[in-house]
Amino acid sequence: MKNVLQITLAFLLALLIAGVIAGVFCFALIAAAASGSTPQIAKRSILTVDLSAPVSEKGGTPTPMDLLQGSTSMPIPAHELASALRHAATDKRVKAVLLHGGVSGSMSAIAAAREALLEVRAAQKPVLAYFGGLDEKTLWFASAADELWMEPLDVVVVDGFSAEIPYFGDLLAKYGIEVQVTRVGKYKSAVEPFLLGHMSAENREQMEAILADIQATMYGSLAAARDIDPARLEAVARDKGWLSSEEAVELGLVTKAAPFGELLARLKVVADVDDDEDLPQVAIEDYARAVRKKGPRGHGIQVLVAEGEIVDGSSSEGIGGDDLARALRAARLDDDVKAVVMRVDSPGGSATASDVIRREVLALRAAGKPVVVSMGSLAASGGYWISANADAIVAQPETLTGSIGVFGMLPNIEKLAENHGLRAEIVRTSPLGGVESLWRRKDEAQVARIQALVDRIYEQFLDLVAEGRRLPRERVHEIAQGRVWSGQRGLELGLVDELGGLDRAIELARTKAGLGAKAPVRFERREKELFEELLDAALAGRREPLARQLRGRADVAGEAWAALERVRRLVGTTGVVARLPFDFEVR
Repeated sequence: MKNVLQITLAFLLALLIAGVIAGVFCFALIAAAASGSTPQIAKRSILTVDLSAPVSEKGGTPTPMDLLQGSTSMPIPAHELASALRHAATDKRVKAVLLHGGVSGSMSAIAAAREALLEVRAAQKPVLAYFGGLDEKTLWFASAADELWMEPLDVVVVDGFSAEIPYFGDLLAKYGIEVQVTRVGKYKSAVEPFLLGHMSAENREQMEAILADIQATMYGSLAAARDIDPARLEAVARDKGWLSSEEAVELGLVTKAAPFGELLARLKVVADVDDDEDLPQVAIEDYARAVRKKGPRGHGIQVLVAEGEIVDGSSSEGIGGDDLARALRAARLDDDVKAVVMRVDSPGGSATASDVIRREVLALRAAGKPVVVSMGSLAASGGYWISANADAIVAQPETLTGSIGVFGMLPNIEKLAENHGLRAEIVRTSPLGGVESLWRRKDEAQVARIQALVDRIYEQFLDLVAEGRRLPRERVHEIAQGRVWSGQRGLELGLVDELGGLDRAIELARTKAGLGAKAPVRFERREKELFEELLDAALAGRREPLARQLRGRADVAGEAWAALERVRRLVGTTGVVARLPFDFEVR
């Protein structure tokens, strides 16, 4: 009884302490919000851009759990980041732009920001960049600057591109765990890691082709910006991999290697402030908030973002099929919306949810409202399913697209259980019952029935692509097979219409809808909850230091958790899946 009482008191004390901490935290947020206001932009300000927090298509305020885990994200979406930079090009209060800290996020999410930086340079405003070490993505982004500086003792990594895909087949077999699969397409390798202990020749073939396309695109763009022969970059990747700061300057990748204090002195000259004065600065997040405009009204274009895994129903993470379908339906019924641009950055997911979205795309077109898809880093499998019937598809050269194929996964632990003396007895009214059970291996009749359903959905996938892309069905089958293509190859194969970013897709939508160049473009903006508003106010003006503190807490455990979560999503899917066969990030 005494022990029970002690445990109860300890539990109540823990709740009390947690409540006090939560109360203090909320009070601090409320106080910060009360004292906060729209950021003021001083004259001769330096606009600072730190993209260490990952840039995404939607943006987002970190939750308390995110903060505790050390994960942050850029609070403003990619399109607003680019818009703020373009605004700075003509803003007399901004004297120059400084890139620093880091560059994180998908290539497609930061590509528009890079293009906007070129507009800042064209407006005769200096763009300077200062980084410690640089990798190829950072080099590519920072090549938009007039000058690229770096720490003298750090290195520049130019070692090509690689992809790592863990294979669990041998491990699962060792412990008596089996995964039965149903699939279509020799390249549908999403299930490979659960069946094999090594990569198949087909998967290696497509991975090598994708990486070669990405390297050619990035090296070509980087070389053009820095006036370097792409062959020299390829030679560095092949023979050295890492460059000292002196070597990087000699090659022309970096303008200067010097302490940050020297660059700071240069910025004070640019801003026309004395050495003993503070340098006027404004962070890009706060600047974007200060120059944000209310959504324009009148006949125009609605931009909808489809980012993440496609799931059935509604979802606070990824793409809920019902959520996106509802947004498309609202655009169809809104008389002010004359065209829709759907920004797709998705590896796919549920075939059912994908088709729910596709039907709303068709309904928009039937209502006389053009739909243009702008592909981000990923628009594959289900991501291509929801795109195929648009009026036009615009992809970026490094976009991963295609992966026209479907699969199903049926894991079981029958052997593992038997090895440990466990057995589950199943009572059923039909010989096909219990197909979702983990305790039994599926018999031939069950697998055959599920394979028939997978085949049926694959045939439908071929039909909708052939119809949407106006290609012979035999040709679609030839380039399908679950194979993943780059945006560049997708253009050659007819899977996409043009190469370009979101701006080009908007331009196409204007033309197809017969709208003028000044027709308003509206982006969906999710209404923030009260807590998010308070947190956003509390972090205003202090995001960069906070982000630096939190980023230092990222560790291998976080990456391992993310990998396990991806496995859980795949194995835990009960329906037929149309998904990219791997998770992909350019590093």
